[in-house]
Amino acid sequence: MTVLVTGGSGSGKSLLAEEISFQLKRNPFFYLATMQIWDEECRKRITRHREQRSGKGFQTLETPMRLAEAAKMLTPGGTALLDCISNLTANEQFDAAAPDPVQAVVDGVLAVQKRLTHLVIVTNEVCSDIPPEDVSMQAYLQNIGRINCALAKAADVVIEVCSGIPIFWKGEEQYHEILV
Repeated sequence: MTVLVTGGSGSGKSLLAEEISFQLKRNPFFYLATMQIWDEECRKRITRHREQRSGKGFQTLETPMRLAEAAKMLTPGGTALLDCISNLTANEQFDAAAPDPVQAVVDGVLAVQKRLTHLVIVTNEVCSDIPPEDVSMQAYLQNIGRINCALAKAADVVIEVCSGIPIFWKGEEQYHEILV
């Protein structure tokens, strides 16, 4: 089963995704972390996230780019929590070696999906705000929107989290049959 969890900043999407991953847990149990260390603030956030995951049974794989390559390192079967598409997209988009960040991210996620029994993906809802003036930010938001559409199509369940409340857009019956 593949579950896509989306929502705005601070909506509770990562918490819900983690809960779902525990409900679907099969070993090996992976956490695919996509944040790249750009500065001291990123380093602190990564340290905090590692501490939050500590003792929860995850095998963490740092995958800030080239997710399709990282997928080859996953033991087949099991469950993974991929957090998050927004970081992965930024890393691919602003890396000079990635000619098509949308295709790189989608292909990477599909490669991970093929190796695992369950995949829970966290992404951000980005196209409901006022568009930024910066051209590269506009492209970034459009890329995430295109990726989200592709991943929603490939997912069994799509959930949007708004103020901590899950709203099902796809697969609610399947979700309740398996997870509740």
